[in-house]
Amino acid sequence: MPPEFDYQAADRLSWVLKQFIEKIDWFLWLRSGQRKALLSTPNSANWQGAKRTHYEHDLARQRAALIHLREEATRLKAQVDHATTQAHAQHAQQKPRN
Repeated sequence: MPPEFDYQAADRLSWVLKQFIEKIDWFLWLRSGQRKALLSTPNSANWQGAKRTHYEHDLARQRAALIHLREEATRLKAQVDHATTQAHAQHAQQKPRN
C-alpha cells in the first residue's frame, strides 16, 4: 500500500513556492528600477563604455538566473498542486459510500 499523501506538507510547500515566486518577481522589478535610476538620469553620463557594459552584462546574467529560478519554482509548484489534486481525487474514490 502506498504511503498516505501528506496534504498539510503539500499545501505548505505550495504556499512557500508561491511566496518564493512572488519574491523573485519583486526582486526582478526592484533591479529593473535600480537600472532605470542609474542609467536613465542626467547623471548617467558617467555610466558609459566598459563600466556600463560590465554593469549591463552582470545585470542580464543575474536576471537570467532569477528568471530560471522562477520558472523552476513555478514548475515545481504546478507539480505539487497537481499531485495534491490527484491525491484528493483518489481519496474521494476510496471513501466508502453509505
